Amino acid sequence: MERSSSRIIEHKLTDLERKLEILINTKQNLSWSVSELERENAELRLLNIKLKEEAKETKKKYSTLEKDFNKSKSFAKIVSSKLTPTGGLSELKDSVERYIQEIDKCIKMLEDTHEKE
Repeated sequence: MERSSSRIIEHKLTDLERKLEILINTKQNLSWSVSELERENAELRLLNIKLKEEAKETKKKYSTLEKDFNKSKSFAKIVSSKLTPTGGLSELKDSVERYIQEIDKCIKMLEDTHEKE
């Protein structure tokens, strides 16, 4: 009887050791998964910050472009008002040159914005 009792205890100990190994392996796998997720989370937080900064910069550029566009909308009105009998042709030419430079700046900003996307 003592022998069978000893076998039962030995069997239960072996079973317990096997279960402990499974638990230890599971814990190690979960620890690795947590570390991996924490690393990925940190990367995503940095990317989020970067994207927010890019969005802020894009909004600034959009605002500037919108203002410049509104200036150029009035270009036709200004040119029309310059074409009076008292207005000089050289004055009109200077105004046109300034507006062309402003339009070129707007185009450059649009191209820069488009290249970042």
